[in-house]
Amino acid sequence: MKCYKCGSELPDDALFCTECGASLKDEEAHSVHIDDEPTSILPHLEEVIADNEEALSLTQEQAQLLEDEPTEILSTADTVVIPEAEPIPPAENVFDKPASFPKQEKAPEPPVNGAPDDLNDNSDTMKIPIQNEPYSSYNVHANQFAGKENRPQNGSFPPPPVYSAQQQAPVQPAPMPQSQPMPQSAPAPMPAQTESKPKAKAKVGGGRIFGASLVTIFTIIFLLLLSFLTAVKVGANGSIIRRRAEKLDADTTLTAQFDGKEMSKTLYDSLGFRTATKGAADEAGFKRFMLASDFREYAGEVAEGYLDYIIDGEDGDPSITAEDFVNDFIRGNKDAAVKEFDYELTEENYDLLQKNLEKDKFSDTMSVKEWSRKLHFDVNKVSYATSFITIGILGALFLLFLIWIAAIVRRRARFVTGFYGTIFTLVGLIVFLTGLIVIVGSAIGFTFTHNVCFYLTESLLLPFSVMLIAIGAAELIIGFCFRKTKKGLKKKERKAAAALASAQ
Repeated sequence: MKCYKCGSELPDDALFCTECGASLKDEEAHSVHIDDEPTSILPHLEEVIADNEEALSLTQEQAQLLEDEPTEILSTADTVVIPEAEPIPPAENVFDKPASFPKQEKAPEPPVNGAPDDLNDNSDTMKIPIQNEPYSSYNVHANQFAGKENRPQNGSFPPPPVYSAQQQAPVQPAPMPQSQPMPQSAPAPMPAQTESKPKAKAKVGGGRIFGASLVTIFTIIFLLLLSFLTAVKVGANGSIIRRRAEKLDADTTLTAQFDGKEMSKTLYDSLGFRTATKGAADEAGFKRFMLASDFREYAGEVAEGYLDYIIDGEDGDPSITAEDFVNDFIRGNKDAAVKEFDYELTEENYDLLQKNLEKDKFSDTMSVKEWSRKLHFDVNKVSYATSFITIGILGALFLLFLIWIAAIVRRRARFVTGFYGTIFTLVGLIVFLTGLIVIVGSAIGFTFTHNVCFYLTESLLLPFSVMLIAIGAAELIIGFCFRKTKKGLKKKERKAAAALASAQ
């Protein structure tokens, strides 16, 4: 007989078509038009059926099962065991109770790079953890959330688990992963900072210390010159000395000793004033004449001329002669002479006074050229040394020597502060003592000797002495700071060395 649906040749007692699976019970009710011409599939199908006619004879139940599962071809030679379906428990309301998933045991981590005694050939095979809970329980919970297309049809379940040949354990599908929060990306590690080791300080040997000591000597000399010239330029110039001379005590000046006699007596004898006035003026009268005169103002103007020429290099030669003294001072105070002596001096008297002063070598005593001859040095050249340009050059050289010292000792703070402290302390002490000696020493000298030179030094050079004391004190303070710093650095180095020794 032939199938009314596909036209395949079938046995007479067949209940359904082995080709298309159509039932043959109601064959009479269907009118089938069969094409006598075989299709491209039928000849081949007929040969297959002819060769396997006995093997394709199936029972009705087997054909029905084949219709439900067309993808699996069963052989009649083997016995097919179909597992009985387990009843599916009613699904719980997923909204009333949250789904519970089986607790997974953490699988042991595989050994890194493989242990030496591990001979497992499947070390590179992916291992799937085995579920301890039955698959059906997990499937029930999974199907609660799955759509209808994911549910098993006709109450069938997936095939039983397949055992691995080597593991001898059922390979189960991986469970649905639990919802976990997304892992946050860890911040990038900070780059390791390599600690830079401090460089070892270069040692300062004995040669460098000796060289720095030589430079220190020149530095001291230049600082001394700088200090003294600054004090002279500021505290002993012509204008200051003139103002100081005008403030001299006239009586103290005239009664002070000069060449073993009072100043007024010495000048009275040197002028031959008694002879010049024909006995009209005695020694006491001459002293009263000097007190009434302007000798302090005159002495201040003369001193200013000398100092301006020597220190500042101004004007011409300021030297005064006997003629200058008689004309400028004696003639300028003739009214005081008439009032004191009741005698008016004549030209003859002035000439006589001049000749007496020349005999006493007054002009040579007051001559700058004579001073240069005796000193073997041009006094006029002093103005080059006391100029502001020279002072500036000395200051620049002094700073240069300080920098040189620091470079020689490799700018090591302990050595630099040590040399600087020595320089400023030594120079400051010399300058300070010089200014103190000018003031205190001249005062003490005048007290014991009553010499006019000490008195004039104390009075006229007071600003110069104060200037020296101020400069010296400032240098002593700077030197003290440097020496204090050196002691602190040295103490710190000793502590560091002790700590290093104890650490080792």
